[in-house]
Amino acid sequence: MRGSPLFRAVIAFLAISLIGWPLWQLTHATGAARSEETGPLSQAIHLSLAFTLPPRGVKVRHLGKEVWTEGSGSSEIEREFSLPWPKEGIELQFQIEWPADAPLAAARVRIIDPSGREYEKSIFAQGPADEVLTFP
Repeated sequence: MRGSPLFRAVIAFLAISLIGWPLWQLTHATGAARSEETGPLSQAIHLSLAFTLPPRGVKVRHLGKEVWTEGSGSSEIEREFSLPWPKEGIELQFQIEWPADAPLAAARVRIIDPSGREYEKSIFAQGPADEVLTFP
């Protein structure tokens, strides 16, 4: 065998170290990337609901958290609140309590996003409704 085993070990250690530094940079996020991972900031969103039959109660959830509860028997309700609005859009879960013996009822959901665009979707149910709507 030619050469010193200690010299070969030092060369191998240097080669691994040179490869390790770029690998470390690729696998660990920088400060700018970490701030993007936290998600978009909350922005003002306007939500209005119109019903064919006034419900006993309405709950709106975003990411499992309740963002709005309304217990009135009104046929139209609206509210403005802040939610994160990523470029992909959001999903909202609507739980509407119509009487179980009521005829087919409908709810029109209108949402105005932070840029001012308006989206409209509908929910139809006979009895209580639990629906998830996606707004782009």
